[in-house]
Amino acid sequence: MKRYEKYQDYVIKEGKLVGEFEQMYQDFEDPWEQSEREKFASEKAVCVNLIDSLSCGSVVELGCGFGHLTDRISKVSNKVVGLDISPTAIQKASLRYPHCNFEVSAFPDFDSLRRLKPDCIVMAEITWYVLEELDLFIRFMKKEMPETYLIHMLMTYKKGEQKYGADKFTNLSEIKEYFGMNYIESGELKKPEFNGGKRTYFIGRFA
Repeated sequence: MKRYEKYQDYVIKEGKLVGEFEQMYQDFEDPWEQSEREKFASEKAVCVNLIDSLSCGSVVELGCGFGHLTDRISKVSNKVVGLDISPTAIQKASLRYPHCNFEVSAFPDFDSLRRLKPDCIVMAEITWYVLEELDLFIRFMKKEMPETYLIHMLMTYKKGEQKYGADKFTNLSEIKEYFGMNYIESGELKKPEFNGGKRTYFIGRFA
């Protein structure tokens, strides 16, 4: 029996972080409609293009879920590893894309990042769920991986709708200011179905 009716409630509910990702992946077959939506997400296409254009030989995707983006990245990079906190998600990703490498890992896994030494780190739609650890991650990248690119993608919401994380940032400009990197490119995508929200992205590094 499912604990909650909506998969979103396993993550953030009533303005508070729940963070029950493993239980969510056990209770729902396709949270966030990853299997279908991933094919048409414009910001993900931008991500793959940026990795290709910068010739990033090794890439780590944080919070890879079922590995759909990891698979797309594998077409343009020699080595890509998808990390996710959910063993169920990693098991399904490994079955779907056996040519890719996946590991169970909680954010921020500095030991894994040191071991993998990626040219680029990808964070796709996970930032709202790791806000409490975000400052540690930023300091780590600035100190130990200043040359490593970060591709960051995140949905933002129309004014007044956001209940969690608004003290950190609410739009692309505030996100970029918070990370404080040197940015190569950034942008945002708007569609009617986003209900006033925007899908944002940036690529930057500290060097």
